[in-house]
Parts: sequence; C-alpha cells; structure tokens
Amino acid sequence: MQQELTRKRVEVKTETNLTNKIQQLERLNHIIAHNLRGSIANIKMLSEVLQNKNIPEDCAENADNDAFTTSEAIQYINESSISLLSTLNTLMEATDIQLNDKIKYDDCDIKAITEHIIGQLRGFIKQKKATIEYDLAVSHISYPMPYMESILYNFINNALKYCKKDVELKIVISSYMLNGVPVLTVKDNGIGIDLQVYGRKIFNLYQVFHPGYESKGVGLYIIKTQIEFLGGTVSVRSAVDEGSEFIVVFGSVEPAIS
Repeated sequence: MQQELTRKRVEVKTETNLTNKIQQLERLNHIIAHNLRGSIANIKMLSEVLQNKNIPEDCAENADNDAFTTSEAIQYINESSISLLSTLNTLMEATDIQLNDKIKYDDCDIKAITEHIIGQLRGFIKQKKATIEYDLAVSHISYPMPYMESILYNFINNALKYCKKDVELKIVISSYMLNGVPVLTVKDNGIGIDLQVYGRKIFNLYQVFHPGYESKGVGLYIIKTQIEFLGGTVSVRSAVDEGSEFIVVFGSVEPAIS
C-alpha cells in the first residue's frame, strides 16, 4: 500500500508539472502570435508605401505616401525586420527554457527594451507623429524578458492604435518603487476608455471598446494573465478624450491611484 501511495504521488506530481508547462507554453503562444502580428503589420504598411510610390497618385490606394521618403521606408523596414527577428529568437529561447526549467528572471533594462520595441514599430510611430518620453526612477526590473517585452509592446502599440487624429501622440513610460516593489506605468494622450461603461470588462478576453479600429480584444487579456501568473497586478485609469494610463505592479501591493 505504501508503494502504491508513493507511485500515485509521483503520478500526480508529474501530471501537475506537465499541466503547468502546458499553461506556460500557451501563454507564450499567445504572446508570440499577438506581438508578431503588430510588427508584421508595420512592415506591411511600409512596403505598401514603397509600392504606391511607383503608382500614379490618382491610382494609389494609400493616400499617405508623402509620410515617408523612399529611403526612410526602406530604413524602417530594415530596422523592423532586425527587431522582429530578435524578438522571435528571444521568444523561442524562452519556449525552450520553459520546456526544461522554471521561468527565468532577467535584469530588464526598461529603456533598452522600449527602444527595441520602437524599432519594431518605427513606421507607425512616424506615421502617427508620436513621441515617447521616459521618467524612470527605476531603470532595471527583475522579470522574465519575453513577458516584459510583451507588456511594453502591447501598451505602446495600443497607444499608437487609439491616438487622436488631430493631436500629436505623446507616450510617457515611468517607473518607481512603491513599498519596496517596482511599478511601471505607460501613459498616453489618446482617445481614452469609458471606465464607467467598460471598467469591469477591460481586461477580459475578446472585449473591444472602440468600433472601427483593428482589434481582436486579446492584448490586454494576455497582459493581465501573464502579470497575475507571476504574482503582480495591472490596472488602468482612463477617461474619454483624456488618454489612458496602465499601471503594472510587480508584486503583491496595489498602486496608489487617485
């Protein structure tokens, strides 16, 4: 009976470990699919700019050809391709690690990661005439690199997507310590979200709050899932036409939000 009990315990432990690995890989699968889609869309947009420059103006589908010179478009495609390949390699390495070991924490340089993401989204950033500023009281945060990249990528990409048409987009990335725990925020001056209407749904799967924008309602759900999986919290404060600020706490305390 003792041997049988020991065998059962080993089986349960093995099944639990396998389940955890599958869940981890599912999270990475969502990250890979979601993040690469945005980078590829950026390259596609730039290639269409180049294509339309060789078409008479009255026949071109893209009327925004003058947003980029030919040399700029080629340069941004090259930067995006290099950054995209780097991101893919990082995610694939993370997949290998999670198949064989516990999640690896890295010394994440917030500004360096953001600059890497800017390289992926350079075309959209120029198209939207966006500026990105830093207020980093904490320059490095210990966190799994693919997850940190995913957090920053999603928030920056969303800010670009939901900006105001007639207002130059400004994104501010800040970090600070709260009760010994690092906090990261990403703030924009975009169209904002009506939290009175959507507050309880904002991090749910397949929730779309702005009709007419290309969105599947997946990004924020992915962010919330991976942050909470590692013991953190994510919240938002926003108002219509006043922009949004997403707050990530890499620990068990809530951010002080007024």
